[in-house]
Amino acid sequence: MEWYEVSQFADKVEAIESHFVALAANEEDILVFGFGAALRLPGAEESLKALSTFGEDFASFRQEADRLGRAFTRELEHLDAQGKLAEQVALVFLRLRMAQARTRERVSLAAAISRSLGFGGNGKSLFGESQVSLHVAIVNLEKLRSLARRASSLLRAKEASDDEVFKPSNVSSDRVVELIDAALAQIQSSTSLAPEEVVRLELYLTEARTEAQADKPSWSKIVGALVIVAAVTSGLADAPGAAKTVRDAIEYILGTSVAKPLQRFLPAPPEKFDARPAPPDAA
Repeated sequence: MEWYEVSQFADKVEAIESHFVALAANEEDILVFGFGAALRLPGAEESLKALSTFGEDFASFRQEADRLGRAFTRELEHLDAQGKLAEQVALVFLRLRMAQARTRERVSLAAAISRSLGFGGNGKSLFGESQVSLHVAIVNLEKLRSLARRASSLLRAKEASDDEVFKPSNVSSDRVVELIDAALAQIQSSTSLAPEEVVRLELYLTEARTEAQADKPSWSKIVGALVIVAAVTSGLADAPGAAKTVRDAIEYILGTSVAKPLQRFLPAPPEKFDARPAPPDAA
């Protein structure tokens, strides 16, 4: 999910939350006149639209939360595991869909009075003996809305930060992958690196390659991995090709407009080894 999609998800959660508050506030009337009354409450239409995609949206948001740190993931896990948010929202949505499916719900005055006398003050709820608690669901929806707002702000800030440094529209992912593949082959042919070091560098390059092939690559992650590989390979006598290839990839991603301000992050190029004897001093 992009930051604006997370923001839209927060708006949907707010619409559902507001409708659930109205359900709880009008519980006695709904018990008397039927669940069809819930469909006539303010915001019902917007809420139903949001409820129809809530399960999918919530699952996508949980995946996105992994990028924002363990704290976000723990809070979402608590909402779903302890608060059973997705399950409770789905059950309420089911009741609303059932009310929609009824062609017409007619409640006579006598039936309404009977229901009122039967339900009033006896502690019964809209969902009978089921595990649904509107009050718990409302509290958890409020927490989810707050998390989604925070996540949207963080993702937007990250994207804005990336845009100020990198020019994704000018970068060809295919070219980056081509350079990474070349560097992988050059590192695998090096004899100066210990096998464990080769595996570590292969891991960095493979992760960078996978990220470059993503729909929305994080170029900061890619450059970070490449800088580490460049730093390790720059001092190897038999891996000047790998060092140069990785540096070419970094320079290509960063572009000439930002090469100078970020030059301090790049390892110095290795000095060429010259086997010829030094010329005699002119005396």
